[in-house]
Amino acid sequence: MKRILFIEDDQYKMEKIKAFLEEEFSDIELTIRTSFHGGFEEIDENHANYDLVLLDMSMQNYDISAHEAGGDPAPLAGKSILTQMYLREIETRVVVVTMYENFQDGTKIKDLNTSLKEEFPENYQGYVFFSHMDNKWMNDLKQFIEKLL
Repeated sequence: MKRILFIEDDQYKMEKIKAFLEEEFSDIELTIRTSFHGGFEEIDENHANYDLVLLDMSMQNYDISAHEAGGDPAPLAGKSILTQMYLREIETRVVVVTMYENFQDGTKIKDLNTSLKEEFPENYQGYVFFSHMDNKWMNDLKQFIEKLL
């Protein structure tokens, strides 16, 4: 059984990817976290349990609950998680799954891809562009998973 940690705060995107993974891969156990802090805590405490992290780039700082609104959205929270993994020498491989070609701070996904490859070569494997308009992301994600697992 291969274990994937999926860090994603968009409910629709999460459900689509989760359904796809369950349909395509019967030998995957999926754990989901929905914020920067929730995702990073899971990686920090349990990274040895995961074969791969699927990482959203933009997400809420905290899990949304009855007592927590989620904090300010963090446009490059995924990069912060990769930075923390690097500083702690956590070598779990990461694939970014994003639905943004341009982020709020003006960063373009292609430029971000280049810098993540340079800064985090042990972890960062590439990105999948998730789109509501087509299903190309399914093939791209499947190829990454088959190659990495």
